[in-house]
Amino acid sequence: MYINKRYIKIGSLTILFIIYIYTLILKSDIWGNILSPIVAFMSAAIIWQESKKIIAYQLIWRQLFFVAFSWGLVDLAWLIVEEFLSVKPDSLAIFMYLYLLSNIFIAAACTMYFYYSVKKWNLIQLILDTIAVGSLIFFTTWSLVSDEINVRYLLNNELISTFLCFITDLFSITILAIIYISSKRKNFNKVRVLIVSSIIIYSLSDLYYVYLDFTDKYDANTLIDGFFMLSIVLFAFATMEKAKDPSLSIMSIDMELPENYGRSNRLILLFIVPPILYFFKVINSFVLFHIVSILIVYSLFRKYVQLAIRNVYLLKREKSMTDVLEQLVKERTKELVNANNILENLSKKDVLTGLYNRRYFIEYIDSLIEASESSKFSVICIDLDRFKAINDAHGHEIGDKVLVEVAARLQKWCPSDVKISRAGGDEFTILVEGDNSFYSLRLYCEEIVELCRKTIEISPYTFHVGVSLGIASYPNDSLDRETLMKYADIAMYNCKKNYIGPRYTFFDDTISAEIQRKHSIELLLQEIDFDKEFQLFYQPQYRISDDSLVGMEALLRWNNPKNGFISPGEFIPIAEETFLIMKIGEWVINEALKQIRIWNEKYNLNLVVGINMSPKQIITDKFVENLMNKIEAKKITPKWIDIEITETSAMSSNESMEKILEKLATIGISISIDDFGTGYSSLSYIKRFDIDRLKIAKELVDNIYNDHNTLLIVKAIIMMAKGMGLKAIAEGVEEESQLEMLKELECDEIQGYLYGRPVSAEVFEQEHIIKHLS
Repeated sequence: MYINKRYIKIGSLTILFIIYIYTLILKSDIWGNILSPIVAFMSAAIIWQESKKIIAYQLIWRQLFFVAFSWGLVDLAWLIVEEFLSVKPDSLAIFMYLYLLSNIFIAAACTMYFYYSVKKWNLIQLILDTIAVGSLIFFTTWSLVSDEINVRYLLNNELISTFLCFITDLFSITILAIIYISSKRKNFNKVRVLIVSSIIIYSLSDLYYVYLDFTDKYDANTLIDGFFMLSIVLFAFATMEKAKDPSLSIMSIDMELPENYGRSNRLILLFIVPPILYFFKVINSFVLFHIVSILIVYSLFRKYVQLAIRNVYLLKREKSMTDVLEQLVKERTKELVNANNILENLSKKDVLTGLYNRRYFIEYIDSLIEASESSKFSVICIDLDRFKAINDAHGHEIGDKVLVEVAARLQKWCPSDVKISRAGGDEFTILVEGDNSFYSLRLYCEEIVELCRKTIEISPYTFHVGVSLGIASYPNDSLDRETLMKYADIAMYNCKKNYIGPRYTFFDDTISAEIQRKHSIELLLQEIDFDKEFQLFYQPQYRISDDSLVGMEALLRWNNPKNGFISPGEFIPIAEETFLIMKIGEWVINEALKQIRIWNEKYNLNLVVGINMSPKQIITDKFVENLMNKIEAKKITPKWIDIEITETSAMSSNESMEKILEKLATIGISISIDDFGTGYSSLSYIKRFDIDRLKIAKELVDNIYNDHNTLLIVKAIIMMAKGMGLKAIAEGVEEESQLEMLKELECDEIQGYLYGRPVSAEVFEQEHIIKHLS
């Protein structure tokens, strides 16, 4: 659509211009006067409309519009004066001043273009170019008109306008010549060609008009007026061409060196033109001499100016490159420093909590030890109580939020001599620098316990999290970092085992002795002769209703040749930690099965032997298969066996434990929950597991007669057992009052000192089996 309109405009303007030229050829003054303003106004309208689409240098295009519009106005005035007022316009000096407006607007457009370009040129070189070009044009034009101009004419008011036209034309041509010489562009697009052609045609036509006017040879509506109109039409064509690509800027090229630097081939024209003009006798020898002299001087100066331009450019470029490189180095260095700081900070910090991590904490302690032998500091290990229950019940995401909250509280509390780190999981470590007294460390511990004891709100949940703290000091407790942290950890776990009392424990000689004792027991276990040192004792279990013997619990005893009797409470946990419990468990099963077979076959009984099993042993591969093989090999009836697991083990067990207990129940082995009533409050595992008996813990039985609440708990356990079809057996019955109370509560079975202590197989057989049969 735009293309069609464009061609219509071009065609219409071209046709009108051709008709106008035809009237000039026919020397029709009336039609020439009519068509001249029409063509000018149409050109002005096209320039105005199309220039609105052009983005760059709107002011230059507005000047070209005023060239065409002012020309059209003056031509219209000419038509009115000559055709309607019958006055010869060329006799009125005012018209010469009015036509001068177009010259001024063209000069203004050239000046604006020159102003935009001069920013890319070297000023000294520009002055030299201006002198050279200006001299060539001045001397040439002066030679053309000097013989015809009578100096007294210059004082004639009517010819002042003509002289001004001459000056503006020379100015425009000079500007174009300077731009042409200074620009390094090899190719000129259509827009530039049309504009430059228009200005040259207009200026040369106007100079010719000045010559005709000075010689009184000018006639209106001749071909010279056609050349004036041609320049205006070409302005319109240039505007339409530019509107096709309005974003393209004439000034878009950015040069590193000034555009007027370098040996331009266009400078040759300055040296070629004068001889040509002299050859055609446009200038005389005197003028030629002056022009050539100026050009020679110009060439010499230009050489030095060009060299200076290059040197300045090289210096600037070198400085710029140096500045850029320095800036890049600074920025890169800053980036590297920042990156290193970030990486170093990340390497020191725990991702979840933002506290120092274990690696940095260890490195810092090592640095303190290496820095000075006189360094003194203390390490506090912190472990959250009941945190595993939070993770199990609410998921790790909620658990992480609890850890973040605890870390935030510790950070807020952190004194200047303290560093806090997260050791992993729900454990934190604190370093207190300096020679801190027992009382100052205790104060820190009490503050930590208090701030962690406060309610933690993690919507929609509310948590009460306690802590256990262990403290070890350097160099009092240890001279190396690894042992020191181990001692703090041991002290913390000692605190964790004691629910009553302060929630912090200082590593001391007692704990040290315990460690030594534990270590010696571990060594003894590794060298033990099972058959010589281990022995099974049996404690009887009686039915309350008829005082009949129903079974016994097999209890392991260790009598070491050097250390004497060692309590199961000491060596069983160590065996669990070192996995020696597997071998011990195998030995206990073999001995218990052998003994129960002897008794039941010898006395034709169906007594049940209770065997305490470690969860680690139960969940091992092929446990059920191995037990079945033993039963078959020893020809044991499965119902003679009762596997006892603690309530804590049942609660913390996984799906594999559940499946194993189901298999044991399927083959006829009974399952008992030992120490029932002292573990977790949740009873869901009773429903999950195929259980036969609940063994009420001794801690409850001890207070059954004296404490009403304990009585209610035991009563509830017995009622629940009966409701679920389970048997209830009370452990640790030592007094008649306890027995009577259990009878009233209809407890099924009892076990305790009141009926018999744990004894060897020989004693058990005499005191309980034979006696029971008699």
